[in-house]
Amino acid sequence: MDYLPPGGLAGRDRAVNHVIAYGQSLSSGWEGTPALSTTPRLDLLMLGDSVRPQSEWAPAWQPVGDARFTPLRATDQALDGRLLTDAEVAALPPDSLKLGETVLEAALFEWRYRMRPLTPPRHLLASSAGVGGRSLEALSKGAQPELFQRLRDCATLARDLAAGDYAIAALLMLQGEHNAWALDGATARTVPYKALFHRFLADFDADIVHGIAGQTLPPAVFLHQVGGAYATDAMGIAQAQLELALEGTRVFLAAPSYPFTDKGGHLDANGYRCLGAYFGRAMWSVLTLGRHWRPLHPRSVICSGTTLTVSFHVPAPPLRWGAVYQGQTTRMLPDRGFTVWDADGLVEISDIMLEPHSVTLLLARQPGPAAELRYADQSRSGGVGNLHDSETAKALEGSQSPLVNWCVAFSIKVQ
Repeated sequence: MDYLPPGGLAGRDRAVNHVIAYGQSLSSGWEGTPALSTTPRLDLLMLGDSVRPQSEWAPAWQPVGDARFTPLRATDQALDGRLLTDAEVAALPPDSLKLGETVLEAALFEWRYRMRPLTPPRHLLASSAGVGGRSLEALSKGAQPELFQRLRDCATLARDLAAGDYAIAALLMLQGEHNAWALDGATARTVPYKALFHRFLADFDADIVHGIAGQTLPPAVFLHQVGGAYATDAMGIAQAQLELALEGTRVFLAAPSYPFTDKGGHLDANGYRCLGAYFGRAMWSVLTLGRHWRPLHPRSVICSGTTLTVSFHVPAPPLRWGAVYQGQTTRMLPDRGFTVWDADGLVEISDIMLEPHSVTLLLARQPGPAAELRYADQSRSGGVGNLHDSETAKALEGSQSPLVNWCVAFSIKVQ
């Protein structure tokens, strides 16, 4: 087992240990109605009457209701911050953009339940500070309006309510869709997206972790990976997120976003709950057990003639095929999500063979020197794939389905 160096990340030994979700609409539960996790469990907390603030857009974080700690539960909320009544929720159309379930409710429950016992009076606190439809640049320090202020406000309020016995334990970063679609902001995998991400973390540490929380050790950062309806063929952002998670011991990719039920981009309530369980499982592995968390991802791609072999890091071998959700239905793709391209165009796959730690593709012709292997691209696979491992641990709520590790999307050169 690959353990992390001791003393490198913030622990969970304060009275209030804050988990903050930041990023775009997936961080705040767009279209996640009706909310599912509406019953408080264990000793989990939120600020005010929702994990979200009063406004989805304002460069300030103000609690819904009074500034106090309340038991964590999912809420249904309008974009102006108003909590919806049961009758209003029941009347919502299926494609309503109202805010509902987030990843936070299941993530904290999954982590907290697995880490038992936790010596009282220590608590986990959940807050969402993201803003829908924003690039990483727009969410970073110095942008106008400075949405980064939402992070400062949220942490300051939590610290003051905790009377200083407070730390930021984790940052859940759900961002990348705006950049991936090149709506604005960086799209390259190395420079500038990865550089912008590291700059964002440096500002987050300086202003919030050290400046507000007053802690020496930084919190762990957990990512989702852009995919599904937001996938692209270039995969610049998806590949950048994978590389960020493989290049150090602070950033961890909890799961790709494509395997979960969605409404054409935004997840539905069950999709958020399922993705949240993956975040919780990753936090438990990293912050409770001290283990490095790496997703199912390729280690190497080697081609000999018309035989292409991909070896993988497999958290729970052996590899398996599985039907994957695309929207609300499941699919088995003809090529299982794999695509090979070279200078002459598509290289057809004639057969696929599965081994415990590798996948072998038999190609219709020998690829050229500039060949590239993609998995879960947009034009051929619709942003999804069928490869996962044999993990048997189950989510602690909802369908109780196994938390199998789905292969992340990738685009790499063929050796």
